[in-house]
Amino acid sequence: MPEKTISKTTRMSIDISVKDHKRIKVLASAEGMTLKDFVIDCIREKIHPEKQPNAKTRQAMSDARKGKTTKAKNIADLYEQLGI
Repeated sequence: MPEKTISKTTRMSIDISVKDHKRIKVLASAEGMTLKDFVIDCIREKIHPEKQPNAKTRQAMSDARKGKTTKAKNIADLYEQLGI
């Protein structure tokens, strides 16, 4: 059984305007993400310059690995299921 890697964390505090804080919270909520995950996702490319999938792609990859996929009979059926 593989060992779990536990990484240490630290708290970071920044001052931003109330307007920007509200805007970030709305954007995070719209993405279905926590505020922390949204901010980290936004800066990930800067702190980890190597290519990494964004949160939506990571979720889709996880769902696919778990067999949570949508099957369609044909392209028209797929479009209908996707609502497009």
